[in-house]
Amino acid sequence: MPLETRILIVAAVVLLAIGLGFLWRITTGRAKRVKAGEIVDLSLLGATKDGQPVTKFGKRVTFLQFSSEFCSQCVQTARVLREFESHSNDILHIEVDITNRLDLAKKFHILQTPTTLVLDHTGRITSRIGGAAQSQTIQDEIGHFTI
Repeated sequence: MPLETRILIVAAVVLLAIGLGFLWRITTGRAKRVKAGEIVDLSLLGATKDGQPVTKFGKRVTFLQFSSEFCSQCVQTARVLREFESHSNDILHIEVDITNRLDLAKKFHILQTPTTLVLDHTGRITSRIGGAAQSQTIQDEIGHFTI
């Protein structure tokens, strides 16, 4: 194969990688609406908060964050969500480590961590955020719900 052809192939692969990286960057951390979202069964999650099992959803909105052991963006996302939770008694943040819960990863189609499901007061999934959630995205999602 001629050198020029090899150079063109390498250049095409690099440009494709840059394009896909740019596409991934502009879509990660943004909320995607879910049509006809299912209702989450809290007993299936086995989530705890402050050492107690989580048995109720937030009065306004619940952020269900799926994390894994070695996820640095999960820590950042949890911090942002806890901050919103601390300023409002109608917002709940639940974090579930799916490292050993592949059943949950399959059920909720978790392909990356963090993935955050946004739930209404009944536990119905209204949107999902793949990647590190930005503060503005969280504010926008909270704004979709009224008490």
